[in-house]
Amino acid sequence: MADICLLDTSILLNILNVPNKNQDKVTVIKDFKTYAESNCRFIIPLVVAVEVGNHISQNGDGGTRRKIARQFVDMMQKTFNGESPFEISDFDLKNEWQNWIGEFIDRAGQNKTAAKPNEGMSLTDLSIIKEYNALQAKNRANRNKHVKVFIWSLDSDLEFYGRSY
Repeated sequence: MADICLLDTSILLNILNVPNKNQDKVTVIKDFKTYAESNCRFIIPLVVAVEVGNHISQNGDGGTRRKIARQFVDMMQKTFNGESPFEISDFDLKNEWQNWIGEFIDRAGQNKTAAKPNEGMSLTDLSIIKEYNALQAKNRANRNKHVKVFIWSLDSDLEFYGRSY
């Protein structure tokens, strides 16, 4: 079975080449090809798609925003239709959030990292971590121990969940 790669916002912004959010585009595209060649399943969490859309709508002039929005929508339509290397997560957002949304209070109140003492964990990051945990548990239950689940992110606060080989 293929490894499962949850994409973070930072990765999609670079893949889409969003101005001012694409500083790591060359590395991300190179890594994307490597992961694709190893048959990774690329999953876009719904909260990441929403956050990417927000970054697009807040970036550049109207023409630039429209051009990038068109690329994003085209990519997402292909994803929904099974015509891209990406999948949208099947995370039951309503039920899952209901089970753990209260945890956000503590996560938002804690310092994200020592380097970011005035910033707590975002709801997006918490959602991605919860989806990661659910996929880990599902693969253990299915005895897919050789399948690695990881979060692909450029953010240091998610590096613990990254690919370790």
